[in-house]
Amino acid sequence: MTSQLLTLYVLFWPLIASLVLFTICLNVYKDAQQAKETGEGLV
Repeated sequence: MTSQLLTLYVLFWPLIASLVLFTICLNVYKDAQQAKETGEGLV
């Protein structure tokens, strides 16, 4: 593996992981708000 590819990998995997985590958190928040409005439990 070239040093450029390794550098790109090291720099971009935290970005991708952060985007996935943000998406999961956003959807859990939306589900919590919807459950609160309808009076249902989140779990």
